[in-house]
Amino acid sequence: MFIIFFSFKERGALNALEMLPLDKKKLGIVVASLGNQAMGLCYYGQKLGIPVTVVMPVSVPIGKLQQCHNLGAKVVVQGGNLFESQRIARAVAREKGLAYINGRDHPHILAGYGTLALEILDQIPAVDAVLVPVGSGGLVAAIAAVIKHAKPECLVYGVQSEKIPTFFKSLETGERVTLPWQSSAADSIAMPNVGINAFHTAKPLLDKMLLVNEDWITKAILHLVEMERLVVEGAAACTLSAIISNLVPELKTKNVVCILSGGNIDAILISRCLDRGLAAEGRLIKFKVDIKGTAASFQKLLSFLAKAGYNVKRLFQDRVWVENDIYQVEVKLVCEARNLEHALELKRLMEREYTNTVFETEPFNDKYTCPCYVRKCC
Repeated sequence: MFIIFFSFKERGALNALEMLPLDKKKLGIVVASLGNQAMGLCYYGQKLGIPVTVVMPVSVPIGKLQQCHNLGAKVVVQGGNLFESQRIARAVAREKGLAYINGRDHPHILAGYGTLALEILDQIPAVDAVLVPVGSGGLVAAIAAVIKHAKPECLVYGVQSEKIPTFFKSLETGERVTLPWQSSAADSIAMPNVGINAFHTAKPLLDKMLLVNEDWITKAILHLVEMERLVVEGAAACTLSAIISNLVPELKTKNVVCILSGGNIDAILISRCLDRGLAAEGRLIKFKVDIKGTAASFQKLLSFLAKAGYNVKRLFQDRVWVENDIYQVEVKLVCEARNLEHALELKRLMEREYTNTVFETEPFNDKYTCPCYVRKCC
């Protein structure tokens, strides 16, 4: 079961702004953000007449930056990552007398997030487990605090990308750790550091912390678009990816809530994620084959693929860096198959018809695409 809380950042933002002293409301606030938290603060800052300054790292998606501009905020683009932007934001707050709000760890922000758990318990009283995407830990800490107080037997699992597993490593070592920032399909939870309040709140309450790889995140985005007609960002898709990658078999017969926590994904990134998801499912196959550089040879190859039901997505011809025959052409293709079995059939057909075919992405069976196999843990 999916619960869509595209507005959960707004809950924390509104609560934090309403709790400000009157003098700070007049002077304004400053926040460092990757986009989502800033948009919530900008929206309600505009509604409440509170000036908002946003410090964003240089890697932030342009769409999120522009959205903050459109909501009336002063946007400062400085810092190589969120940690650096937070340091700059605190300096701005000291210099101008503004209230600094840590958009991911302020107690009033976390209290606002906790209302999300109240809604889950109200709408689905029989819930057995809740899967929550985790970055610096604010959302999972708030949800765990409320659910474990109201319904202790309900499981709370955190899910994070294995690309930058900051919260996972912090729980593993028992203290907060900082990791180098890396880009991820789940960009809004790619956090190099963990919140103090979030960590110490979540640490005794979380039942399990899961890691998912990038391919499974993109497969989850693809599934939500194709099957549920939902457009979500990578962070939100992490919870579903834990299920489709079979990381939680113990929940198979349970009432499970997957929190889909955001839909702020730009057109370029969603296009990349959908293609990556298709490739991870074996529905996009990349290979190369040597043929004669004649129209008849090209017609034969493309007709062969068309008759077998494959769509050619991309085609590149290399007539220069080929060996031996001067009339030989290396053709690189990306083809679309219906499913994994159709992809495997392409491999068999091409290798039978063209003995020099080389598949650059092998359409493996489920065992080999399993993330456990990739991590060599099974």
